[in-house]
Order: sequence, then C-alpha cells, then structure tokens
Amino acid sequence: MNARFFPDRDQPFVTVAEASVRRKLRAHGPELMMVEVFFESGGVAPEHAHPHEQATVCLEGRFEFTVEGRTEPMAAGDSVHVPGGVPHSVRCLERGRMLDAFTPPREDFLR
Repeated sequence: MNARFFPDRDQPFVTVAEASVRRKLRAHGPELMMVEVFFESGGVAPEHAHPHEQATVCLEGRFEFTVEGRTEPMAAGDSVHVPGGVPHSVRCLERGRMLDAFTPPREDFLR
C-alpha cells in the first residue's frame, strides 16, 4: 500500500449499527489507521474488545464512553485511550462524530 491521500469522496460509509452508527475510513498506513464514526442520538457501539490500541477524540456531540466498566461523559475536544484487548463501548446522547486512531490498523475495516 502506498496511498498518501484519502479524498472524502473516495471513502464510502459503512453502516455499523442499523444506520444509527456509520463509519468512514479516513487514512491508514502500515502502522496506523484513522476512522471517523458518525452517531445519531441513541446510537450505540456495544461493548467489544480488539487487540488494537485505540485513541478517540470527540469531534462533536455528547457521548457516554465506557472503558473497563468505568463510564465517563465525552463532548467535543474530549479524548480517551483504550489499550488493546480492553472492553469498551459508547452511547450517543446527542448526534455527533468521533475520530478513532488504531495501531496497528484494523485489517477487518479494510475488507
């Protein structure tokens, strides 16, 4: 892979949860991936874990983000770190967007 630019028009939406949660790949390389996640109010990313380290920043909206059973509110500008293998989930309280960074990249998102 040698792509350097990822125009928005070339990145399709992927529905994650019955159209209330959609994601769009933003950029990726051999060691890092960024994914923008769009939530409608009430949208949920149910508890899950993956081996990838994750950092997330809230771009807009209001959320409840849970990591290892601890729930904290998130709003624009707030961020969270999730170590690989740690259970986490998110619930959208007010329509918004989050930007996730993963290392290594989520190969499952590239299929």
